[in-house]
Amino acid sequence: MFQIPGILILIILALFFHYVVEAPAWSIWLLAGAWLIKELVTVPFTWPLYIRPRLSPTELMLDQEGVAINKLDPGGFVKFHSEIWQAEATDPDSVIEKGEHVRIREIRGMTLIVEKI
Repeated sequence: MFQIPGILILIILALFFHYVVEAPAWSIWLLAGAWLIKELVTVPFTWPLYIRPRLSPTELMLDQEGVAINKLDPGGFVKFHSEIWQAEATDPDSVIEKGEHVRIREIRGMTLIVEKI
């Protein structure tokens, strides 16, 4: 899809050189061949950009930091990017105090599973 504008430019250049500049036909074929070689050389480098795995918004939250807005013993609430989320500590025996920074390790439903940093 992204090659279509390039192909249109190639056609316009070929017509321009053939009719306006009156270039010989072999030079038009040379231009088309050079363009094809350019495409073949660049596609292996750009192809991985098109097939990147897409992550869900919740997957993007993993390993990010938040702040406990109350004591997590083991449950409570965490502020993450101006949103308040219900959270639980990864270790049920640990206590995370208000204001401590936490790292999101897992998401279960609408609850963040966090650990103290």
